[in-house]
Amino acid sequence: SAITGYNRFQLSKARTSRYAGGSESAMFNKLEEIARSEHPATPFLKCRITRTLEPSVIQKSYQLNSRINWVVQSSAVDFLQLLLVTMKWLMSEYNIPGRFALSIHDEVRFHVPLEYKYEAALALQIANLLTRSFFSAQLGIHDLPNNVAFFSGVDIDRSLRKSVKDECVTPSNPHGLSVSYGIEPGEELDIFTLLERVNVLKARK
Repeated sequence: SAITGYNRFQLSKARTSRYAGGSESAMFNKLEEIARSEHPATPFLKCRITRTLEPSVIQKSYQLNSRINWVVQSSAVDFLQLLLVTMKWLMSEYNIPGRFALSIHDEVRFHVPLEYKYEAALALQIANLLTRSFFSAQLGIHDLPNNVAFFSGVDIDRSLRKSVKDECVTPSNPHGLSVSYGIEPGEELDIFTLLERVNVLKARK
């Protein structure tokens, strides 16, 4: 089996098997429960899978892995959509100029004026807090650990790069961004540092 640390046991002819043992058995069982339901939908925004892949149209065991993957991927899309809508609301509510630029896998990027960089970064942290709170509440989980509520860090940078300190040295850029283009390293700030920076800005105004 590709999944280690879990044991599957036979329940009945109607339901093939369930995961038992391990710390994530409940999650895998829930994924299969949704994928095998008559009308699979994400547990958050209740988005439905295409009807051509519904178990009511095809055999429940057919394309099961695709439906399980759909639950995971579409739930991630639910999260992204809610995060972006919440961020748009926060930026409008607190008069933070800027706009959504792009999303890359699990990253989102916004363009904001330099003088609003800390407020925008803090808004992104709060947007994550509100979105994760909604997701947890939908699953009946009413506690949100600090390391889940906030991003471990928000990048503030003038360049699109994997790390804020990456000089992006290449054969065509042998001296790096700092020397060749005057682009200094960016900042990666956690929620506590962001709060400090925003409070300093408020004190100056």
